Formats: sequence, C-alpha cells, structure tokens
Amino acid sequence: MFFNPSPSNSAKGPNSLHRLLEKLPAKQQASLEELILEINAATSAGRGERILGLLENWLLDDEQREVLGLNPWNIYLLQAAAHLYAPDAGSVAARLQQGPTSILDDEALAGILIRICFLAAGGDGDAADLNGAEKQDYAGAPVNIALLATAIQLAATLDPSHPDTARGIASTLPSEGRMPFDQFCKHYNVLYVGPHAYAPGTIQVKLHCTHPEVHRALKHHESRVQKLLHQANGQVSPRFLFSEVTYEIDPDGYTPLDMKFSVDSTAALQLFMGNRLYADKRVFLRELIQNAVDACNLKKLFDADYTPDISIEFDDNIDEIIFRDNGIGMDRQWIEKYFLKIGISFYQSGDIKAINRNRIDFNFISQFGIGFLSAFLVSDKIVIKTRKNSSPGLLITITNLQDYFDVRFAPEDCAPGTEVKLFLKQSKINYCRSLEYIGYLKINIRYLNIPVTLQDHEGRTTILGQNQLAYNMDERYGCDFVANLDFPDSKGYLFLKAKRNSEHIHALEAASGGVSIFQDGIFVTQTDALLPEGARQNVVGRINLTGKDKCELSMDRNRIFWTGKQLQNIKRTIRLGMVDLANQLLTAALALEPPVHTESSLVNHLAIFFDFNEIDDEMYRRLGQPVREIVAKRFRDFVRVNFAHALKNRRAPEADGYSETWQQEILASFAKRGRPTPLN
Repeated sequence: MFFNPSPSNSAKGPNSLHRLLEKLPAKQQASLEELILEINAATSAGRGERILGLLENWLLDDEQREVLGLNPWNIYLLQAAAHLYAPDAGSVAARLQQGPTSILDDEALAGILIRICFLAAGGDGDAADLNGAEKQDYAGAPVNIALLATAIQLAATLDPSHPDTARGIASTLPSEGRMPFDQFCKHYNVLYVGPHAYAPGTIQVKLHCTHPEVHRALKHHESRVQKLLHQANGQVSPRFLFSEVTYEIDPDGYTPLDMKFSVDSTAALQLFMGNRLYADKRVFLRELIQNAVDACNLKKLFDADYTPDISIEFDDNIDEIIFRDNGIGMDRQWIEKYFLKIGISFYQSGDIKAINRNRIDFNFISQFGIGFLSAFLVSDKIVIKTRKNSSPGLLITITNLQDYFDVRFAPEDCAPGTEVKLFLKQSKINYCRSLEYIGYLKINIRYLNIPVTLQDHEGRTTILGQNQLAYNMDERYGCDFVANLDFPDSKGYLFLKAKRNSEHIHALEAASGGVSIFQDGIFVTQTDALLPEGARQNVVGRINLTGKDKCELSMDRNRIFWTGKQLQNIKRTIRLGMVDLANQLLTAALALEPPVHTESSLVNHLAIFFDFNEIDDEMYRRLGQPVREIVAKRFRDFVRVNFAHALKNRRAPEADGYSETWQQEILASFAKRGRPTPLN
C-alpha cells in the first residue's frame, strides 16, 4: 500500500525504498502501517502514495537512496511525512493533532518528523527554509532532514492533479473575475509527469488544457516549480539529478501565446567555449589541470594516505594531449548531475560543502563549471576515461557539444581517476608547436600544492608546481629584503632590492611588476594598484590566496573582484609588510655608517612609501624612527597649510577624518598652542 505500483528500475533495485524499509524491525514497520491507515482515515487518502510513487519510481536517484539507506529510519520518516504532507504549516499542525499517538511516544523521533513536515510545508513553488546540511542523529546514524523535506515538497508540487496543488495553481489567476475552483480544475488534466525522454536532467509534465487563462496559470506554476527545483539543488546534498522543468501543454480550442526570455544555446556554448570569454587559447591547459587538482583534493578528504598524481603528455606530433589524474573520478550520476550541466560546479555545490565542512585545509578551485569547454578552443574531439572507486569505468567521446555523446563502459582494468585526451584541430597543431606550453604552465601553476609531470613531444619530462612562493635572496651582499605578509590563511611576500658599493648601501633598485596574485596556486592577475603609489617603482610582491582569504574571480579567472572589506584588509596587510621592508633596509644601511647625505637620501626615499593618510597607529608605531619623523613632519606641514588657523579657533570639521591617535595628537598640538609641538 505504500508505493505506486508502476514498474521502474529503482523500485526493483537494492536501494528501493521498500527494501530499505525492510531493514527496520517488524514492530516499527507495523507501527508505520498503523500510522498511515489512521492518517488516511482522517485526511485525503492517497496523497502520500502519490508522493512516494514519484520518489520511488524516478525522482530520487541512486546516490540519494544510498545516503538515505545509511539509516533505515530515513525511509520510515519519509513515508510518515509524505502522508502527513500539507501545503501549509497550519494544516500539518492539525493533522498531527488528529493523528495517532503511537509514533509520538518516541519524543526524539516525533521531533524529527514534525521538523520534516513543517519544512516540507513551504508552499507551492517556494523552497523550504532549509539549512543545506540539516541533519540529526537517530538510532546511531544521521537522518537527512533537509533531503527528506525537500524531496516531499518537490514531489507534491509536481502533482498538478491533486486539489492542494491545483489550488496553488489557481491562485495565480487574477483575483478579479476569477473562475470557481471546481470549474478551473475541469479545464486541464495531467497526461504524464516524469523524466523527459530526450532531454537529460529535465522533468517533463504533459497536460491537456481547454482554457487560455488556465494555460497561463499552468505556465506560472512551471516557473514556480523551476524556482523550487533550483533552490532545492542549492540546499540539499546530494542534489537532484534534474535541474530543469518543462510543461508541455496541449491546447484545445485556443491558441496560446507563451512568451518569455530564453538563452540561445549555440551562442551560450560559443561563449563558454571561449571564443569571447578566453582571450588566450592556451587557457585550456590551466583549466584541465585545475579540474585534476580538485579531483585529487576531494579524494584526499576520503583517504589520508592517498598520494596525488597529475600528468600531461604530448604525443610526438603534438596532435594529441593527454591529461591524467588519480583523483576521485566520476560515476554516471556525477556526470549527469555536474559534468553535463554547464555552469554548475560540483566543487561549489551543496554536496561538496557538506563533505568539506570545517576543512579549510582543502581548497577547491573550480567556481563556474565551464572551464572544461575551453578545450574546444583547440580540439575537435575529446575522449574522457573516468572511474570512481566501486563504480564501473566510463568512456565518453565528444565530437559535438550540441549532439549526444558516445558513452560506453571502459575496460575493466580502467584505473580510478580521470583521463582526458584532446585531439587537436588541424589548424591548431602548428599553433600548438609555438604555444611555449611549458613556459605558460610554469607561470600559471608554479605554486600548486600538487606536482604536475609534463612530458613534451620529444619525451622530455618536467615537474611543474610546488615552487616556493618566497623570493630567493642573495645573502652575499645583503641587498635583498623580503617581508612576509601576515594573512589568516594565505601566504604572501614583498621584495625590495638596494644598491651597494664597496662600502655601503646608497640607493634603491628600480623594480616593476607590482603584485602577482595567485589563487590556490594558479595565476590570476598582476597589479600595482595594491601598492602605495610611492612604492610602485621599487617594491614587488607575490600573494597566493587560499582558504578564507579567497576572492571571487571573473569567469575567465583573469580578474579578481574584491569586496570593499577584502580590499581594505589586503592593502593594510601589504602596508604592514612595507613597514617591515623599510625597517630591514634602514637597519642594514645604518649599520654600515653611510655618509650623512646618503643616509638622508635613503630615509627620504623610504618615507615616500608611506602616505600619512593611510598610516594607522600600528604602522606608525612600528616604523623606524627616522622614517616616522618624516611622516609626522609631512602631516604637520599639511595641517599647517590647511587647518592650523581653524584649529586655533577650534573650527576644523574637515580634520575630523584624521582619527588615528598619532594624527589626533598633532592636531591637538595646533589647537592648544597655535603651533605644532614635536611628536616622536
């Protein structure tokens, strides 16, 4: 009595909901049957079976069943909550009050059931207010509250023939002159709800309709279901196999006018493939390597003894390039849920966030789920061989992004991990000879935490990555100065070089390049805007952002979008590093007892690095005294020119922005005496 009897592979498999329920003792199974009988006697019988029928036959995939099967009580609660389902919390409360007391005897179990019911009662088309990883242990194993509530809500919303759902659809009609509900229901009937036969990842709802107003209401409901599905996939783990919903309505007696914005798939694919998105066609090297790094980092979460291995191999004619990794690999469901969904990155999904919770030592690079398509900039055929542990390997051949792929089972000896083979376009082969791909990769992935073995077309091997971010120093002359940047999670360094004759340091070396920004070891951009203007001719830096310091990147990963707080923090960190640099150089130079004019020149040059508008109390306190005195003098001169007269008369609101203690002391000295007093 629990499930829709329609045949399906899921209903017969080892992870069918009925078989998972059989793992519970007979007493609990009997109490559930009693519960359902009592609920159906008091409410609309059959709603629970219809919800469970959708879930059993196609809506829950194997990965979700496997997670729910970790605790059979998940299935017990799924069935109980499905029968208690109502589209609003008030109806749920009424059903609980009228329902049987047998299940409520267990306070912990009853509390979980009530939570699931109330979360599922989010209303048609509005996702339940869920914490994406909401779980609670019961009987020694987790109950996935978020997945259970969302699955019930989604299945109920996908049942347009039920009166509760129909009322939600009818509510979208204009209130003025709205047709009676019983009349509304007579104008449509549901022909099919299930997976689309030709569009993977799409739920198809077929309907017959005899009224244009009802047609429009059904299309509004389609948008609400799409919103619900999108929100659900962002909240639950594992996400649903489906990401799209389409209502195919057969009009009878009218001509519908369905209009809405759409995205041209050809234009979108061309953008994602890089014709307009990626300026440098070599970017596919970087993108495929970062996919391999993410796969290895994910596998490391499950196996502490695992050693990552990533390689790139060019054949002797440079018409084929093979990328290999021994990372997590993919099974069919991962491919369908993520690989085939352009713009969805598994590593930014709720699934991976649940796996990686509180593990900031593992960073995942992928953000947008589009980098793989950059391989089509230079190739006209791609063959992927992949296997996830305990799953059969798959061999996927892609020759046209807008056509079906050739998918077969890989040989049994297929190793866990992923291999991507690119067959280069004839027009690109000669181009690739001049790619200087080793030089490109040395720049772009030199600080990866995983080494990459590259074999070129002549069989020569190069190890890329794992370089040290710190600058090399020539200790013989004592003219190189490096400052460590103090970030919470990231690493960074500033570098300053001085000139020295046979006796002493006498000047600063010119330098250019600004600050090179890497994220997770991969190059993003180079900028001098993070350095104070006065230091841009002499100071360079490197920063590798990781963990909580990571920033949002542009889709081509060549630009960083700082938030105001991030930019403020990184600039302050760099200025503190520059204080350290200046002090190092000043200490080294003064120890050699240079002539007075040389010492004065060095101090004045270093003082140019520090704009008094940007020096807070900590920087001021840490600055070497000779430089600090010049910074203070420049501020006093500025005050004397702009505010001195007003300060003597206690009228200088423009000076209120100078709130650091050292600045306030200088301002106060003008107000008290009419002229500045020395400040050290």
